[in-house]
Amino acid sequence: MSAISPTEANPHLSTTEIIFRKLLVAIDFSAQTQHVLKAAVTVAECFNAEILFVHAAWPVPYNTGAEFVPAEGYAINLEVEQARMADLIASEPALQQIKHRQIVEYASALELVESSVRGEKIDLVIAGSHGARGLERLALGSVAEAILRHVNCPVLVVGPHATSSACPFRSVLLASKLQLSELRAAQYASGIAEKFHGKFTALHVIESTKDLDGVEPELIEERTKQALMRLLPPDLQLYSESEVKAVYGKPAETVAFIARENCASLIVCGVSEKAALADHTLGSTLAQIIRQAHCPVLCVRHHCV
Repeated sequence: MSAISPTEANPHLSTTEIIFRKLLVAIDFSAQTQHVLKAAVTVAECFNAEILFVHAAWPVPYNTGAEFVPAEGYAINLEVEQARMADLIASEPALQQIKHRQIVEYASALELVESSVRGEKIDLVIAGSHGARGLERLALGSVAEAILRHVNCPVLVVGPHATSSACPFRSVLLASKLQLSELRAAQYASGIAEKFHGKFTALHVIESTKDLDGVEPELIEERTKQALMRLLPPDLQLYSESEVKAVYGKPAETVAFIARENCASLIVCGVSEKAALADHTLGSTLAQIIRQAHCPVLCVRHHCV
């Protein structure tokens, strides 16, 4: 992981208020659906946001041989899926106080999410991850990593071990690779912490002590902390209890451990354009963080506004 040079001019983005007015919640009726629903409700309540529930229905199977199911069969199947969505929404009483609606239709999951994000001017997508085989098993199946690469807004991923919290922003952990492409992620993490006066921790995991050219590990830690500070707005401490940490270890395991130690209710990770696909392959650090995290992970691409 390349670090930001301590001699560079301050690259941080100025403090800005983070507002999520419209949420898109991807529903696949998996085991994580209830946690995804709870997370969506708490975020909506915190930001007084409205929710758009989206489900891409699959066509009913063929009968026997090459015989196709008649059009009536597809209509009935769609009605069944719409009823499942209605039942899910009815199971959450808090939604009575939240403006919401749903879209259930036959479509490519990616196309349905993309078109809805664009057409509805969505600020945040929320989806669940099964975690069995990394992000390829995200709520919308194999298209999940494509969603992370294509939608122009942050994606909140509720992993297999993540549970919803009544105070989702009380403790925010920014897991940073110290790359300039993470400036937007740092802005979201610090902005959320400031808005809700929550605890804020910026963390970089130093993977190895090799090739330090005789430099003391303590000095590397100090330089790393300085680099972390350069990603953050200078007035952060006025609104939030904050700290920076440089820790040696394996990135995903260490991030998950520090998150638990800090009772983090949200982990924020940056996703660079160049590494968008690589970051979401099986075994990647981001996939492992989501798989191990006990709280949702907010994935922010560098161009998100």
